[in-house]
Amino acid sequence: MSLPSDLPPELAHGGVRAADRLGFTLFLAALLHLALILGLGFSFAEPKQISKTLEITLATFKSETQPKKADFLAQDNQQGSGTLDKKAIPKTTEVAPFQDNSVKKVVPPPSVKPEPREVAPKAAVATTAPKPKKTVTQREEVKKEPTPKAATPTFDSSQLSSEISSLEAELANEQQLYAKRPRIHRLSAASTMRDKGAWYKDEWRKKVERIGNLNYPEEARRKQIYGNLRLMVSINRDGSLYEVLVLESSGQPLLDQAAQRIVRLAAPFAPFTGDLSDIDRLEIIRTWRFARGDKLSSN
Repeated sequence: MSLPSDLPPELAHGGVRAADRLGFTLFLAALLHLALILGLGFSFAEPKQISKTLEITLATFKSETQPKKADFLAQDNQQGSGTLDKKAIPKTTEVAPFQDNSVKKVVPPPSVKPEPREVAPKAAVATTAPKPKKTVTQREEVKKEPTPKAATPTFDSSQLSSEISSLEAELANEQQLYAKRPRIHRLSAASTMRDKGAWYKDEWRKKVERIGNLNYPEEARRKQIYGNLRLMVSINRDGSLYEVLVLESSGQPLLDQAAQRIVRLAAPFAPFTGDLSDIDRLEIIRTWRFARGDKLSSN
């Protein structure tokens, strides 16, 4: 559609001008602000009633009736009293051991004055000191006795020679007696293969255990008696048995006697050779065990 050609120039221009848009925008903004100002309102809210609080204390005595208006909270009812206009917390925290609503005047008992004691007057005693007598002291002269001189010892060469000879003879006799003593070597269960005679002890153990298991005590097998004992076996140089001693008993005489019998059955033993050739007697101490299963062992 085209505009007529005879329109004035201000109307001939088509569209909305910028000034019109600005004016319309300002008008709308004014309307919105006016609506907000007139539509919103402010009011003050009334505060709610504040609840009253009470402090907590301890009552010093107990009242039968409950007070109408309490100033504090406590474990018992207590009627207020006193001379103060305002409430005050009791000054003591101790509870009274008795209850009484009336105040009574307490009069302390009169104190008894101690009776004065009569002191007897001291009697004056007059004494007269005897006059000192002058005595003439005589000096006693002490006579010094001469000290005896120490006598010089005299030596007799023949007597000394006889005493020395006697001592030499006594020493030689002691050496001979010591040389006649048997050389005894003891082997215990703590011995190892490096000990002197350890190999002999091991061979001896094997033989004794073999003989012992072959001759296990029949009564101990039948009655099922078991136990341990400690035995010392002393062997001569030629392998013969010297003695058998029970060092620690098993508590069963049957087992103690059986162990000694087994050692005697196993004797004689091998003679001493090698590193035991210079030993006259060998003592072997071992623990013997008669265990369940009717088995004998020693260590």
